[in-house]
Amino acid sequence: MRTTFMKEIGQFGLTCTSIIFILASPALILGPKSFASATLTILRGIIQPDTLSYYVHSETLSFSRMPEARSVEFHQKLVAIELFPSILDSYFYSMSLLIGGFMMAIMLASLAGLFIIRFPSYLKKVILSAIDVLESLPDVFFIFSIQLFVVWFYKQTGVELALAYSTIDNQAIIVPLLTLSIVPGIYLLKMQLLLMKEEEEKDYALFAKSKGLSDAFISFHHLFKNTVMECLAHLPVIILCLLTNLVVIEYLFHSNGIMRFIMGDQPASSRALMLILSMTPFFIIIKGSSRYRQRFYQTKGEGKE
Repeated sequence: MRTTFMKEIGQFGLTCTSIIFILASPALILGPKSFASATLTILRGIIQPDTLSYYVHSETLSFSRMPEARSVEFHQKLVAIELFPSILDSYFYSMSLLIGGFMMAIMLASLAGLFIIRFPSYLKKVILSAIDVLESLPDVFFIFSIQLFVVWFYKQTGVELALAYSTIDNQAIIVPLLTLSIVPGIYLLKMQLLLMKEEEEKDYALFAKSKGLSDAFISFHHLFKNTVMECLAHLPVIILCLLTNLVVIEYLFHSNGIMRFIMGDQPASSRALMLILSMTPFFIIIKGSSRYRQRFYQTKGEGKE
């Protein structure tokens, strides 16, 4: 157990080091010394987060003196603001979308899988073909479809189901959360159906049927549990899908999230720290699920019931 924990700490350290090196890599154009200096600057900022800041665009107005013709000029300038606690709202907003979308995808895929597993074989093939089509569609298709539906419903009924995009005063939550869960939910559902199909042909499932156990009991108590354990191995892919989709969602919904901050023109030290803080919860989830999966299979001997 201690060896496993130290190995996970080492993997976390390597991940953080990779993030620092990637963000310092533009300095390689100026030579190894500049790269080393940039790396040390980022590392120093992470160790001392109270010294970090980020840039915001400020716009001011100026008027010409009277009696000259009245005119207005806009002046753009960058203003440095302390990173903490100003960035926390954006961080918690994005993390709530990521975690909420992750949980919603798991819940919807699990419920749909339990419902579809009782269908006839020919109908399952049709559903899998439909899932393949949905899986090939880009994320933007789902985003625009849901946004247009919310706007259309409001125009038809006068009822605002949810914010279709974020404003200065209010951040859109429900529609981005639903949109974020669609792609990983489709992926999970497909994996679950394929794995359940394999599990149905295993000896333990056939033995359970020969004992007179109901299909509902076998599906939930045997097939579903083993399938969920297999799906846990795909968590890194699902989380990567969530992160990449969140970048698109924050831009298309005009949300003030952490991904726009990380992808924007901000100090490397601030971006590195926020990227590490965003990665850490999911690193813990992946490693925790991996441990749980190993214990499950150890308890079951060969790993199957």
